[in-house]
Amino acid sequence: MIQTFAVIGGDARQRYLAEQLMAAGFAVSCCQVPGLSDTHASLHAALKDARAIALPMPALASPTHIRTESGNLPLASVLGSVPDGTYVFGGRLSPAAQLLAQYPVRVVDYAASEPLAIANAVPTAEGAIELALHHTSGTISGSRVLVVGFGRIGTLLALKLQALGAHVTATARNAAARARIQALGLRDDETGRYARGLYQYTCVCNTVPAPIFSAAQLRQLQPGCVFIDLASGTGALEAGTAVPGQLQYLHALALPGKCAPAAAATAIKDEILRVLHAEQKEAP
Repeated sequence: MIQTFAVIGGDARQRYLAEQLMAAGFAVSCCQVPGLSDTHASLHAALKDARAIALPMPALASPTHIRTESGNLPLASVLGSVPDGTYVFGGRLSPAAQLLAQYPVRVVDYAASEPLAIANAVPTAEGAIELALHHTSGTISGSRVLVVGFGRIGTLLALKLQALGAHVTATARNAAARARIQALGLRDDETGRYARGLYQYTCVCNTVPAPIFSAAQLRQLQPGCVFIDLASGTGALEAGTAVPGQLQYLHALALPGKCAPAAAATAIKDEILRVLHAEQKEAP
């Protein structure tokens, strides 16, 4: 079983992750972790005894650099400092796939984990609700909210809003998902089309990582409407789309790390331990 970890870079989640790994009995070294002092004088010293590295979620500032608050670290410097067979955990590592393949390490990408994605949906949904409360002058109860997309986050967010008394419309593209929306007591609409109209909503929460709102549709939203875009990349809008001045557009990325870093770190720790336990069982 792995006994030594190095936790590198990232946001507040990494601090809690380091602390939780230490509480679980692991020896942990830290490098550029927010809120924690570096445990060693150099990156190489922090990594030379590690048998597992925990990079951030998401891990990369670019295909060649790890995301940190104090200046991005070259990924090659990290990979070149660890023993063969070291586990490299991190989120959304695919842009660095070519570089990672040059080193004899065992890569585990958090982005491929369904249990972790489900766990992260909770702080994402609750963070979106916190933003909605902060940026509107009314209450969630009685408000009309459009949730675009009915995947993991969209489903949980719609149900939490409904529990708070909001009148929720959720959208999907296929008939089965729209039937599920109806079965849960929500109003349904079609993603991208919005046949029920858009002016009625005081808040729109998008979970679809694709341009499914046109400039013309944005203009149909009422003045003061809060548009919370939870999707990565350019989110719900085509690159360069002008947001009408009467809207409050918030591109809210990495909410788990901002709104509930301790809970998000627990989910990451549980995923790490699940992977290590599963591989230990499979070892001869």
